[in-house]
Amino acid sequence: MLDLVIVLTVFTYGSNFILYLILKEKKKMHGLEKLSILFGVNMTILLLDGIFLFVGKMVSSSSVIVFE
Repeated sequence: MLDLVIVLTVFTYGSNFILYLILKEKKKMHGLEKLSILFGVNMTILLLDGIFLFVGKMVSSSSVIVFE
């Protein structure tokens, strides 16, 4: 379970960094538009992280065989 948390943390910060680099290149966008894109992507990523953690917890607590 700790491995999943570490992977999701790296995924979240990595995607935020990539989004920052993409938005830094766009010169014609206003600050509010960049901020709304950033918040929208962050909310989507956090939703996916929650889903992955929920599924990971269900798999680890049940008797489902996980191939390692």
